[in-house]
Amino acid sequence: MATTYETEKATYLQHLDEESSAGGGNDHALETTPLFSLSVRYATRAQDLEKDGGTSNCNERLLPQYGLLGFHVGDNPLIGAREPIMLNTRAPNSTFLCGSQGSGKSFTLSCILENCLLPDPKYGTLANPIPGVAFHYNVDDMLNTAEVASLCKRGIKVTVLVSHSNYRRLKEAYLKVKGPDDHLNVYPLLFKDEHLSIERMHKLMAFAENSENGVPLYVEVIHEMLRKMAINNERFDFATFRRALDNNETFAPGQRNMLNMRLNLLQSFLQNRAKAADRPTEDVFKVKPGSLTIVDMSDTFIDSSTACTLFDICLGLFKQNRPKDGLIVTLDEAHKYLNKSVGAANFTEHLLTTIRMQRHQATRVVIATQEPTISGSLLDLCPVSIVHRFSSPAWFEAIKDHLAGASNLTTDALNQKLLFDNIVSLGTGESFVFATSSFLCLEDGKEKMLATKVMKMKTRTKQGPDTGRSKMAGDEDNGDESDVVDSMNYWKVV
Repeated sequence: MATTYETEKATYLQHLDEESSAGGGNDHALETTPLFSLSVRYATRAQDLEKDGGTSNCNERLLPQYGLLGFHVGDNPLIGAREPIMLNTRAPNSTFLCGSQGSGKSFTLSCILENCLLPDPKYGTLANPIPGVAFHYNVDDMLNTAEVASLCKRGIKVTVLVSHSNYRRLKEAYLKVKGPDDHLNVYPLLFKDEHLSIERMHKLMAFAENSENGVPLYVEVIHEMLRKMAINNERFDFATFRRALDNNETFAPGQRNMLNMRLNLLQSFLQNRAKAADRPTEDVFKVKPGSLTIVDMSDTFIDSSTACTLFDICLGLFKQNRPKDGLIVTLDEAHKYLNKSVGAANFTEHLLTTIRMQRHQATRVVIATQEPTISGSLLDLCPVSIVHRFSSPAWFEAIKDHLAGASNLTTDALNQKLLFDNIVSLGTGESFVFATSSFLCLEDGKEKMLATKVMKMKTRTKQGPDTGRSKMAGDEDNGDESDVVDSMNYWKVV
């Protein structure tokens, strides 16, 4: 009997899962949603209870842990007024944060870290905390500590890794961030031989390459030495490597001077060159759930390209040693180092790979910046963009084409002007959220993605200090205590 279209189609339809399309049966999309509203969580639970006759525990299976990020304060008809917006802390997702100084960007970043690191029933449920890593670089004010260090006051154990040449000054600055003595420690960033693979050594020895000026001869010699070590499957040993370079007679005096400068800088990051009192007792790259490690390379002797190379190596080590539940990586003030340098380009590529592989490596990435100088590819890969207030038309031009879901808002000059005017008018702590794959809407009892719409959000309050507050004329100078406020009172939700 000849097969007809209908009979063959019926055969194939056995393999179509009707419930995997949009709606309550879309389990995987719900499990991996970056953000969701509280109403969506309860609607999902109600649907599954009805389907299973009141015996389902599917809600806890799909969205078992989450943290309050903010509240809907806009006019989206599919999201309730003052609707709580939750961050899915179980599923790896990446976020782009932007805004001018004082707009609330770093405050939002701190709330994201709190949600992932610190179990607190006031803000949600967190059965499995993950470790956090923050990269910081600021040569404009080298004693301006990373704001997220203040999380030590919430009971989070914070470890700060700094350059050896700026260790004493930065240690003094960070220890002014008052908290329990055992909740904040500062150490020089020091690598062991076991940390320095041939690949990482290759990066360290070439971090100041400038393609416009060509590659120095000594770099070519080093590349050849490292290549032979890789071919011979040798384990890297710095002492052996240094002796081989010292015995190499192909370098001219000027080239050897440049090489020695590079080697001396590298040696300042080797653990066996540091005093025993400065060395941490544990491997700082083996991060523990609920802890935060800050890598702060603010130092006159370290340019942004070198800082990015060191960040790149640290990122690889943190990922290599991450626990099974994953890791959250944050870059605050990313515009200060993600520039056009060779080191920044390599670090950016590593970040892109991390974001592309985030669900396989259980690694989240959050990038916060004040300026539109970072790679557009990073913006494109982040499923969530949180845009705080800014007033620069150049900023808007740089990011408008990279905001997922903003295409229908920037189709013509009038809509672009309206969106820009709305961004300029945002209050402190307010933001526009672009998150196409997030389940934030509810229509006829069914959960829906935000898709091409935009949501206006107010970041939640948090307990403890807001160290990002502006310093005002006439404020009393009581050291760090002048910054300590209960942000539950300072940061009102409207």
